[in-house]
Amino acid sequence: MQNDLRKYKIDYSHCPMIKGSGCPVATIILNSSNGSRTIVYHNQGLPDLTLEIFEQLNLEEYSWIHFEGRNTDVVLLVIQYIQSYNNSLNSTSDRMPITISAEFENPSLELMDLLPYVDVAFVSKDFVKNLGFNNMSEVIRNIDQDIKNAIICAWAEEGAIARAPCGAIVQSPAFPPEKVIDTLGAGDTFNAAVIYYLNKSKVEFMRKYKEEAASTSDTNQTEDNVSDNGTAFKRDIEENLGPESLGYDRLKFITETVLRKAIKIGCRIAGAKVGLRGYDNLDVISSDIL
Repeated sequence: MQNDLRKYKIDYSHCPMIKGSGCPVATIILNSSNGSRTIVYHNQGLPDLTLEIFEQLNLEEYSWIHFEGRNTDVVLLVIQYIQSYNNSLNSTSDRMPITISAEFENPSLELMDLLPYVDVAFVSKDFVKNLGFNNMSEVIRNIDQDIKNAIICAWAEEGAIARAPCGAIVQSPAFPPEKVIDTLGAGDTFNAAVIYYLNKSKVEFMRKYKEEAASTSDTNQTEDNVSDNGTAFKRDIEENLGPESLGYDRLKFITETVLRKAIKIGCRIAGAKVGLRGYDNLDVISSDIL
């Protein structure tokens, strides 16, 4: 497993090594005639992540942290820990607040407890069907409208739909390959591509605003009188970028345009992946798309 991670340049140096337990193994049988999958899962006693393990990480090294929706009680504690870190920052810090996302895939109603606490929620087809929704448009227009985060729902061959923190709804078609070869991991590929693009947009957004804030500050220092517009602009930066303003303000980088492009990129890369066996050469394809 470590060799495989190294092959794909995945850093696992911060992953805990648990003595006395084996790695879970999933053997997946693909039916070439109808595309169905049969999963034989064997858990060799590997425990779930704990808050104590997570506290050993240096959060200064992270811009985005993504969770698989499970072990809800512990995940809520970890999210609270991350939010405490975000609250310790200020608008002049070189460090940026950590964006929190989670995948809602396991059809368990208790996962809904996580929804108000994540910045970006990836809700799966199976999960929302368990809630009584029959199509992705119905999901995005009705699921927890009072929560000002980003909701993203992929629906296989129908593409994906998303709701931005401001309430705007965007959609992307699917991009199927000429021949479907391996659908395993297509959902995870979609999530990874969307997170990559959103985080890249976040970094660019923060850099731009920091530069403008510094420029405004320098201008103010050389003038005896600060204009009302300059004061308002500076206040706007502090309110939008300060980690103390959680929720919508902290997610202002996820605009309607950015979110539309993010899910389109996700659909294109996920579509390319199902035309491949495994993930070999997906990095080359992705670089052309990104």
